[in-house]
Amino acid sequence: MPANLPPQYFEAEKRFREAKTIEDKIQALKEMLAILPKHKGTDKMKADLRRKLSQLMEEAEKRSKKGGGRSWDYIEKEGAGQVVIIGPPNTGKSLFFSLLTGVQSFVADYPFSTIYPVVGMMPFENIQIQLIDLPPFWENSDSWMYNLIRNSDLTLIFLSPDQGSILEEYVKIKEMLQNRKIKLVSENPSKDPYSPIKEVRGMILINKIDLLDPSELKEDVSILKDDLKLCLISAEKGINMEEAKREIFNALEVVRVYTKKPGYPPDLQHPYILEKGAKVLDVAELIHKDIAKNLKYAKLYTRDGSVKGIPVEKNYQVKDEDILEFHT
Repeated sequence: MPANLPPQYFEAEKRFREAKTIEDKIQALKEMLAILPKHKGTDKMKADLRRKLSQLMEEAEKRSKKGGGRSWDYIEKEGAGQVVIIGPPNTGKSLFFSLLTGVQSFVADYPFSTIYPVVGMMPFENIQIQLIDLPPFWENSDSWMYNLIRNSDLTLIFLSPDQGSILEEYVKIKEMLQNRKIKLVSENPSKDPYSPIKEVRGMILINKIDLLDPSELKEDVSILKDDLKLCLISAEKGINMEEAKREIFNALEVVRVYTKKPGYPPDLQHPYILEKGAKVLDVAELIHKDIAKNLKYAKLYTRDGSVKGIPVEKNYQVKDEDILEFHT
């Protein structure tokens, strides 16, 4: 056992031993790795922790695919991205969810009417985005809710000015997430699997804007916009609902790429979905490994017709609604 291990390490080690779920064990191991002093005396220990972490992450992934483990810890992703909706009770998030997905999430005028996650698909242009309506978010929320947030592509914080200060509610939710080592970011979340902090894309939706004069929200909105992307809506009145759908798509930071065969029109109904920053070669690998292996170049078209068959290299960074014709 190497010397000079700080007390925080032993606290994390205790949490690891007492953890009852794989997800909690993974989180404790990540904290132990982050706290572990970096010197030759800890190399063997670090390797052992990384091995345990790798095994647990692999097991968690298997459970995710099989739908096993604790109820609701994982929900299989579908569509262009998985978006979870969290917020205090009585903000109108379940109505918002139902209007966008057509799936009836239980809606009532009393707190905590939603008691389990409800899943639906939100149509956006020619794609579908998975939305998950979670129960009201508060200090005693179950661990599975945090696990769904960690695994999501985007977390929407749903607030309403008629339920108190939106700024205070946001700070409270942010602190609850931070206590579980979750940080919401506007873009480019870290993908370091060994980091004790899980970064997830986040966005704020403020509902019931019809109930207040916009000037009453101006100061709070200005502060919140410095932290995360933000959209103002009224689900009941139908205000900015289409804008909210587009902002959700934009916040996911994904692009749609279409393909075509030489001499044929493109298939505009079944785009490939990739993260922003993806390249031509990434698209080829999604289609078939042989296309990626033998790819010489691609011809680029745009949906608006402004670009027609310009040759591009494998490392060309694709943009939303690009059309590619592959040549091997």
